[in-house]
Amino acid sequence: MDDKQFDKRMALLKKSYDRMEQQLNPADVFKQIEEEEALAKQTIATQKKPSPKWQKPAVWLASIASVLLVGLLVTLYTMKQQENTQTEVPQSIPVKEAEEEDAADYITKKYNSRKEDIRRELKVSKDELQAFEFIQTADTMLDFYIANNLHSSSSDSAQNVEEYVLYYLMTPKRAIETIKSYENLTFDESYEVYNQYVISVEELENFYSKLLEPYKSLLKKADEKQYPSDLKAIIEAANNQYMELKMDDKGSFYFKANPIDGEFAPAYINQLHPDVFGYFEYLKMGYLLLVDDLRYSREETAKSLKVMERTLLADVNAGSPNYKLLQETFKNTWVALLQGTKQYPALAEDGQPDKKYLTFLQEVAAGKYGEVMKRTSANISEEFQQTNHSETLSQLASYDIWTILLQTREETAGYINDSDFSIVDMSDARIEQIKGIYEQYKQNNDVAILNQLRPINIAALYLYAITIGDESLQNTLLMPNSELNISLLLQTMKDLNIFSQLGEYDGIYPIVAARVAVNKQDQYGRQFLIKFSKQEGGYYRITEIID
Repeated sequence: MDDKQFDKRMALLKKSYDRMEQQLNPADVFKQIEEEEALAKQTIATQKKPSPKWQKPAVWLASIASVLLVGLLVTLYTMKQQENTQTEVPQSIPVKEAEEEDAADYITKKYNSRKEDIRRELKVSKDELQAFEFIQTADTMLDFYIANNLHSSSSDSAQNVEEYVLYYLMTPKRAIETIKSYENLTFDESYEVYNQYVISVEELENFYSKLLEPYKSLLKKADEKQYPSDLKAIIEAANNQYMELKMDDKGSFYFKANPIDGEFAPAYINQLHPDVFGYFEYLKMGYLLLVDDLRYSREETAKSLKVMERTLLADVNAGSPNYKLLQETFKNTWVALLQGTKQYPALAEDGQPDKKYLTFLQEVAAGKYGEVMKRTSANISEEFQQTNHSETLSQLASYDIWTILLQTREETAGYINDSDFSIVDMSDARIEQIKGIYEQYKQNNDVAILNQLRPINIAALYLYAITIGDESLQNTLLMPNSELNISLLLQTMKDLNIFSQLGEYDGIYPIVAARVAVNKQDQYGRQFLIKFSKQEGGYYRITEIID
């Protein structure tokens, strides 16, 4: 073995020693090594002294033997120490499991502490608190997250579990008070406040309202100062959650929360983004329609819809259940308002337009109740003044209201629903039919042929006119001052085969969706929307094209 090999072996041995567990006692190890070396020296001394020529190799061999002996002794000592540890010390809980138990204990204690604070805040007993569904849901989330999410290797897992669990342990007051941690909230931040607010508000409204039942007669007759202490405690607890005491048309009392503009609304509520107020408005008002009439007055209903309109026009979270609920309420209630109800009719008993109804139409047209229904109300009002009949009103449906809102919002794509449209495929036979209509029209440039066409055929004919460069026909099919927001590429297309389908919605304001074939969408886009209205003669013409 040369010097390099020896040094390499020594280095490897040192690394092996360094990697050994630090549970060894160095003093004991070296004491044992010294004893073994003394015994080795005594043995060597009794042996015959070697000749000089063998002295240098003998030194090398002795060194190697010493190193190997040290390694062997250390290994044996380590194994012995490990055996002693295993036999003498009971097995403890692994560190990871101990940390998880500590985290679970910490989260549970913090959860129970907040739960007790909420019990005192709501002024309820422990049994009453535990009966709330939002509390039961929070308890379930606590058990679930502790059982399933504390095993994560992430150092943030315990903190995340704490945030998730405490999120569901929420009252309306606590949700609204989170606003104070911001200055001016974005829509997303405001919507998160709303999501926390709805966790418990309706259940607490019902709870406190039921507590009023034994005091019905007292609430009607007695002055508030004469209320018994237990009734005052109920009212105080409800007021603390922004709930106002109200009476319905049947004489029953109930609580309704109104943190936006109610009697107990906090001053900092205006830090919420105004586009979120529509959601709070719906929670405050509830359903707006009864079976055959309005739940509130016509003016109250229209004001409520104006607040909801802003949220719908903002088009944020349009796919959420809350948004869809707002959408359905908006559409159906405006139809009822414009068509009239038993209490608020559009027509008087003699068949003439009701005077109060006409006044309401004028207010809507002037923008008192929002932007969306201004144009439609003005059209209905003008038609009544001319003929005491409104064609617009007779055809009005809930989807028309939604179409008008989308047009107000300048919607360009994504709201086409097959169930509301009549769909036709752009097959070769369909294209030949369009060409046949064109040839028939061109024989005498007979506009009467165009006037008989449905919007879907007018749209197809207009697109065909683009492919053959017939600008005269294009202009004939357009209303004056039409808006054509289409790309130059579409204006220069040469073939109708780029379209796969045409879909027509037959409403007050018809729309045709020209859907581009899948293999052409990268070039032309997904679809084009062609909007129509009637000219003075009552014939459909194109008012706008959007790509």
